[in-house]
Amino acid sequence: MSIQEFIQNSIMLPRLRRNGVLVVYDPDRRYRDLCLELAKDELPVIDASESSIVSREQALQTLGQLGQPNTKLEGMLVYVPARVPLTD
Repeated sequence: MSIQEFIQNSIMLPRLRRNGVLVVYDPDRRYRDLCLELAKDELPVIDASESSIVSREQALQTLGQLGQPNTKLEGMLVYVPARVPLTD
């Protein structure tokens, strides 16, 4: 098992399954490809690298779908190429 597979399968996916949503803050952009590889129809990955406005809209739409009964979505991963905010 590679380090990439370990991070995906032992860290990210369990947290995502437990919480339904995972936000990855990555100011050094080390984990972008790793996050994008997790994307599938049942697990959308929203990448805020290009546009924070577009990605926010995508995240809100996906969050709405997650709240629907009988949804096919397993969760949502949001990739943010910035530091964790100091305040809400």
